[in-house]
Amino acid sequence: MIVFIYGTTAEAIKLAPVIRRLRARGNRIQQWVTMQHTDALEKVMGQLGLGEPDVVIAHGAKGRPLRGTRDVLTWGGTVAGWLRRNRKRLKRTLPADTVIVVHGDTMTSVAGAFIAKRLGVPCAHIEAGLRSGNWRHPFPEELDRRIVGTMATVHYTPSEEATHNLAKRDNVVYTHGNTALDAVLDHGEQAGTSEEPFGVALLHRFEFISNAQLVDDTLAVLQESPIPLRLIVDVFNRETLEKALEKTGGDRIQVIPKLSHDAFVELLKQAAFVVTDSGGVQAESALLGLPTLIHRKATEQAEGIGRNILLSEWDLGRLRGFLTDYASMRHELERPEFSPSDIIVADLVSRGYAD
Repeated sequence: MIVFIYGTTAEAIKLAPVIRRLRARGNRIQQWVTMQHTDALEKVMGQLGLGEPDVVIAHGAKGRPLRGTRDVLTWGGTVAGWLRRNRKRLKRTLPADTVIVVHGDTMTSVAGAFIAKRLGVPCAHIEAGLRSGNWRHPFPEELDRRIVGTMATVHYTPSEEATHNLAKRDNVVYTHGNTALDAVLDHGEQAGTSEEPFGVALLHRFEFISNAQLVDDTLAVLQESPIPLRLIVDVFNRETLEKALEKTGGDRIQVIPKLSHDAFVELLKQAAFVVTDSGGVQAESALLGLPTLIHRKATEQAEGIGRNILLSEWDLGRLRGFLTDYASMRHELERPEFSPSDIIVADLVSRGYAD
């Protein structure tokens, strides 16, 4: 049996292509969720056709999405309590061929790998081996990946660099890309850009949102955009971004709520460019050939860098240059030779975890 443990909307989006392919083969799967994103995760699970979770390990921090240290500690205590209460029963009742699958670099990834270790079952890590080389950026994601890497028994690496980073480990499987590619391609081919051009901004990482001066300065520069911008907000970043936006006094930025993944993919296909700090969007933009500025100090992914993607390193001059020269960075969609999700499913089958 294959157990997927996840807790964020991004994890759900990237795991959905793997889950769909396993279900299409008639395989036994379960979804155990920690609900880091509470209502948002419930909503996206429905939109992606993932259905109801089989087990709710935690429901955020007493029903709240995780926003700060206190919430993280509350959530962590709930996860630990769940494991303490259920460990003996699960060790006795889980099928012998069980594997726990985690994804990426979230706190749930760490929790899921630890749960697998305590239950004595293998752990497979999707999007393994990515490294920025700086534990402070992105924080805490860089640390999360490294911790999961010490506990996982199978490592699905999305790039040659990630594969090289895990060269000394056993059971490293190169997937020729990120499952985010399948999440996009499952929606069909690329649409044309909008007749009335617009840019998209999605800025939500803790290291960015917690830096008030950087937020203010970034939004002030984005107001200089030659075309209108659509700024996507959610429960985690709305208050911070809207307050910063009020200070700019500009009118180039329209605030819109977080979209379903289907709608977000369509928005990207229509956009002239995107400014983001999301690793998932980096993978999607690289596939689409969409001009993209990754607004981070460092990125652990190489997809699209030097082609249609530019890393800002929080340099506002680089952001200004991108806003004036983005059109020269556009490329056509190039359908990849391999499906990362197909490779993962085939490997799970070969190990006896799937049929």
